[in-house]
Amino acid sequence: MRSAAVARRYAEALLALAQERGLVEKLDAESKALAELFADKQLRAFFTAPQIPAERKKTALDKALRGRVDPLMLNIARLLVDKGRIAQLPDIMREFDRLTDELRGVEEVTIVSAKPLSSEQQQQVVDNLKRFSAYGTLRVKTEVDQSLLGGVMVKLGSRVVDGSLSSRLEELRQSLSKFRPSGVGA
Repeated sequence: MRSAAVARRYAEALLALAQERGLVEKLDAESKALAELFADKQLRAFFTAPQIPAERKKTALDKALRGRVDPLMLNIARLLVDKGRIAQLPDIMREFDRLTDELRGVEEVTIVSAKPLSSEQQQQVVDNLKRFSAYGTLRVKTEVDQSLLGGVMVKLGSRVVDGSLSSRLEELRQSLSKFRPSGVGA
């Protein structure tokens, strides 16, 4: 089964249990912390090492997480160790976060620009994006990537709109290369 499908299945099950127990908000906050924690390469190496027994990994989880996260979250992590899927915990937690946002009517948008946007420019982009969002609220993250040269690239949910100058120049380069006479140029 594909990694994204696995992450979605576990995240949906976790969300169903969280809703049943009234723990959606609490587990949503914990999911963000766990995703960050398990993104650490050394920690990930420990939990994905096949030579380390599952019981030792679960003991380490208990020591690290007991009393810091809800028992349901600890049990999910322990189950992932048993199933050999602990490496997918960050993806599962991100998917859980996305599902809880969906439940609340919030969609995440990332605006990437070549230089920092003013608050007015950012608001203008957000106002335009609201027309394309299925949700009433957008949670905005901004990033700066100087390789864009100019313009913006927007990630809205799973969609990406690339209005950057670098992508336009690449499109132009590809168009021009189609018309290059054979045998001419380098």
